[in-house]
Amino acid sequence: MLRGVLAALACALSVAALAQTAGEAAACAPAPPEGQEVQIAAEEAIILWDPATRTEHFIRRAQFRATTRAFGFLVPTPTTPQLGEVSDGVFASMADRIRPEVRHERETKIRPSALLLEACMVMSGGDAQEASTAAAPDAVRVLATARVAGFDATTVEADDAGALSAWLGQHGFAATPTLTAWLERYVAQKWKLTAFVVATDEADAQPRYDVATRTVRMSFQADRPFYPYREPAAEPARASYADRVLRVHVLSTERYAATLADKPWFARVLYAAPIEPGLPELAGLGDHLRFATTFVDESNPRPATDELYFAPSPDRTLVRQPPIVITEPNDIVIPLDLLALALLITFVIVRRRRARAALMPPRAPAPGGRPPGP
Repeated sequence: MLRGVLAALACALSVAALAQTAGEAAACAPAPPEGQEVQIAAEEAIILWDPATRTEHFIRRAQFRATTRAFGFLVPTPTTPQLGEVSDGVFASMADRIRPEVRHERETKIRPSALLLEACMVMSGGDAQEASTAAAPDAVRVLATARVAGFDATTVEADDAGALSAWLGQHGFAATPTLTAWLERYVAQKWKLTAFVVATDEADAQPRYDVATRTVRMSFQADRPFYPYREPAAEPARASYADRVLRVHVLSTERYAATLADKPWFARVLYAAPIEPGLPELAGLGDHLRFATTFVDESNPRPATDELYFAPSPDRTLVRQPPIVITEPNDIVIPLDLLALALLITFVIVRRRRARAALMPPRAPAPGGRPPGP
């Protein structure tokens, strides 16, 4: 059994604990025991939903901040998923598609200057985890096992929440009343659960570990697209939350809305519009699904009592991020000192000419009273 894995997580929310020995365990949900914790620093998901085939491709990555080297998490799905790895670049590609428009604008300003003074200043200045092979009891059935994106993953189904909790306890997850209560809904609905184990390679002496998971794809059939948002109940006095942001991109044929416990999800819509071109990392999974709806959830702590479900939105408004305006200055410099010098020189020249004209003797009149000719 993997030493150090004593955790349970409801889809992306880890509940970790440090194992002192192979038979000693201490854990609670969602916070680990005193002095040990696992928190999600950031998480992002792409839901690729094909309404024609009712297929969901659930693609997710997360960053963890942990005081334990190894932990696990559970992901519920309505049907047995197929697991695969997706290039981490898919999220960079997605960010590129929904990024704000960048506009360059020129701003003309008249700027007075003293060129001679500035010139003088310039001239004078100077500057491995082990996979368990124990047979499951009849109440718990192993549907699939896989090694994907650095995870050891096992998909199971069960007829009894207590039996499933016990089976998880035998395989390194904390078998607690909180976990059993969380499992009851999925067992009653005949959902499948995929148990992932992740560990860091950092040295044991590290007081805190930064763990970034690789991008995992789970493909399965569903009646409607969903995000596994529900978490096991936590003890309020011991709950510990990081400042985390959840970003969910729904790619389908139109704009989608989300509900949480049959109420509109409070997350803000960052983007809702077609994207061109498609994401090369998802080629072959649904190239015709080009309408993106991006949600951002910054709630802390989260009211994670139910799953998120998505449906076509009655609001057809296109939403894009406000453009980023980069102002390029176009200054018209008026050198006041040179202008003043030119006026002074002009004044001196005019004055001298007038003074010379005043000193010249008047010409005598020509005979007959006519002024002398030229």
